[in-house]
Amino acid sequence: MGFTTPCFIRKNTPELRKKLEELGYRLFGAELNEDLCIFTEPEYGLYSVEFFSNIPHPDETDSVDCGTNEELFLAIAALRDDTNENQWFICDVNHWDRSDNGEATVYAEIGEWIFCKSNDDDCARDNHYHKATVEELIEHFKEKEE
Repeated sequence: MGFTTPCFIRKNTPELRKKLEELGYRLFGAELNEDLCIFTEPEYGLYSVEFFSNIPHPDETDSVDCGTNEELFLAIAALRDDTNENQWFICDVNHWDRSDNGEATVYAEIGEWIFCKSNDDDCARDNHYHKATVEELIEHFKEKEE
């Protein structure tokens, strides 16, 4: 499968486009350097740069409007059903995490957020965490709106 959630951001920078490409998206259409929006097309693993006039009415789309919040946009754009890499997880159970040698190393509390860098991270394998939902990501990142 792959990416799961369409979203858009009301900005366009080379750095933001590069981050999307690092997640696995490919540019569809022309690379424009104007002050435009970026839309993801998760079904095809593509993103496009569009004019502000192409922003759909909220009632006419299932695409999440991330405003200008880059962290929220990247967190939602990264959502996939075939990997846990680059996903946010939330701790569901107070517990001690263990290192490779079996020693308790870090205490994790309920509600703690963890970014899973790869499928090898404990958060991806451990039943103490769940992958953050779109709604949880919106709530978590809303305070970071620019």
